[in-house]
Amino acid sequence: MSFYDEPPSYVKPGLRRAREALNAVLSAAIAVVVIVASVTVARVGAEALLGQCTPPWLAGTDPQLCLSAQVSQGTLIVSGGTSLTDGAIVQVWADDYGTGPNEHWGIDPVNVTVAGGSFGQTFDVSGWGAGTVTVTAFFEIGAGQPQDVIDRYGVNGERLNGPDVRLDLSGSDPAPQAVQVSTDVDLSAG
Repeated sequence: MSFYDEPPSYVKPGLRRAREALNAVLSAAIAVVVIVASVTVARVGAEALLGQCTPPWLAGTDPQLCLSAQVSQGTLIVSGGTSLTDGAIVQVWADDYGTGPNEHWGIDPVNVTVAGGSFGQTFDVSGWGAGTVTVTAFFEIGAGQPQDVIDRYGVNGERLNGPDVRLDLSGSDPAPQAVQVSTDVDLSAG
């Protein structure tokens, strides 16, 4: 055997087992990365395709709250889907800051009851000026919520989760958590 020849490919059994274990760990880590990336891509793709109304199992939020709005003949039609149980209360309102100075139209929050996984409300906006209306849906634990909703999400909403969870800074101590989603609609579209 010369100096440049490779030695025989004999590997001690202990070293071989260590290599095999390392390969198994690396393979598992790669599989986890691929799965997480696939779920993230699927969620982003579904959100792009479906808007805020992605399936709850894919969105990873609890509760799921999605919102859409359109204008038709001076009426703002608001509809939403949710994973909240029937009887839960969601507040809905709209604001339009108009196109001119000091132009502002708004609708005070209205309590809407969830039925069959959805909620909806219509508003008369025929007297509003041109502009973009921001429609908001807001869910918080408070008076009027069914006991099963309070039990599921906590007295202060401490078990709410997802990217739309916000602290409700209305002055309560401790500050309860709430879920808030918004969407925009152009008044000239209807």
